[in-house]
Amino acid sequence: MPSNTLLAILALLLSLTGFYRWRCRARLPLPPGPKGYPIVGNLFDKPTEYHWVKYLEWSKEFSGSFILPISFLVDGSDPQLDSDVVSFHIFGQPTIILNSRKAVNDLLSVRSSLYSDRRAQEYNDQRDVGGQCSALRSMVNRGEPKQLRHIHGLLRRLLKEPNDFFHHISYSLSTSIISIAYGLDAKPENDPNIERCEAAIGQLSQAAMDGNYLVDTLPILKYVPSWMPGAGFKAYAEEARPKTLAMFDVPYAEALERMREGTTEQSVVSSCLAKVDRSVEGHPAEEIARDVASIAYLGGSETSHLALKTFFAAMLLYPDVQRRGQKELDAHVGSQLPTFDDLPHMPYVHAIMLEVLRWQAVLPLSIAHRLTEDDTYNGYHLPKGATVFANTWAILRDEEYYPDPDRFFPDRFLKNGKIDPKLCDVMPNFGYGRRICPGRHFAMDSLQMSIASVLTVFNIEKARDNHGQIIEPEIEYISGFTRHIRPFKCAITPRTPEAEQLVNNADLL
Repeated sequence: MPSNTLLAILALLLSLTGFYRWRCRARLPLPPGPKGYPIVGNLFDKPTEYHWVKYLEWSKEFSGSFILPISFLVDGSDPQLDSDVVSFHIFGQPTIILNSRKAVNDLLSVRSSLYSDRRAQEYNDQRDVGGQCSALRSMVNRGEPKQLRHIHGLLRRLLKEPNDFFHHISYSLSTSIISIAYGLDAKPENDPNIERCEAAIGQLSQAAMDGNYLVDTLPILKYVPSWMPGAGFKAYAEEARPKTLAMFDVPYAEALERMREGTTEQSVVSSCLAKVDRSVEGHPAEEIARDVASIAYLGGSETSHLALKTFFAAMLLYPDVQRRGQKELDAHVGSQLPTFDDLPHMPYVHAIMLEVLRWQAVLPLSIAHRLTEDDTYNGYHLPKGATVFANTWAILRDEEYYPDPDRFFPDRFLKNGKIDPKLCDVMPNFGYGRRICPGRHFAMDSLQMSIASVLTVFNIEKARDNHGQIIEPEIEYISGFTRHIRPFKCAITPRTPEAEQLVNNADLL
């Protein structure tokens, strides 16, 4: 057969194959979900709170509810229907929810280039440059003395005013992060930088919650005047913008001033700018330093104090876990406060920290991803432009990995007396794919150190009323972009007189 004819036949076969794949893909259904109504779609089905719980319910409710055509074979995927991917649409805008570890890994990690839009890519480019300046590595390697100083400060606050432990946890962790990020010393109370950042975080959390504003489901609304009904998000954005910019700019400017004076401590900002020629204005590293420090504060402060409050709740509800953790600490550190060098030798305390993160996820839904091209998965069509969320809450309640998931049970992370890397290395709390948090190891070490220090010197028990009767704690979480736990009562007391003396003698310098 002449070579030209052979090439023509091959070209025709390739064209027919491509056409067949396109036709098959076009006939693939979306992942299962509620049926919805004409035009508005699932406008009335979408939850207004505790979204992650409803999405997990949908995963079970709609399992096997769709019959797929043979065309599912075009993407080479397993023909078994999975319930781990569900979808809904509002006014034609589709949203995809990933409810399993496998689906998240297959899509957000393996195919990450399809699930990050231009803005996300720009962010990651900046994060990579920030990594080159070793800023976040500096947080881990050089921030330990600062962390210990602030953790000891928290212990002293708890000893002096135990009933105000919610405030002490929030403020102490904020002072730690702002010191590590900017090299600034916060005031003992009412620090303006902390108040400024907390106000901005509150507004950012409100804006980030999916579905809070109609523009989330009708993007065309971003073009309408602010006075029109449904455009309230514009007024909110105008109100929030100055506070957000102040959060980024004011502490950064103070850090630069300290650097010029030669009075700053080692920080994320100073690490980023250590090799930058400051005589050249507008150097890209300056904006990166500002953003990396802000992100460090946002991620570290908000998530750390919420997780530590959950730890206190868990110790109230599971006193046997508390006693076992204290027994391990007593055996290893004895009559002294733990240091970061002790952490690798305390697997059960490490397991408590991991279970705190799993049991009540601070960030139950991932930040939204945007699908940049059509995709297929397990016989389903995932359309370009779809919004994609990873349901961290569902993943951390997958009984294949975490049997009896509602129980606080640190032993699930242990194997032969050591941390099981199969579970430890895949904790989804810190994001997925290209958006995984670069400071996750710092955050986990800080949380583990806080837990170890508190357990060393304090007992956390149920409070009693004026008649000596036990007050049963009411542990309740508030729906939001981050899950805030409502204040609850507990009794925090020194374990021994020697423990009290340890706190009083703790290094705060």
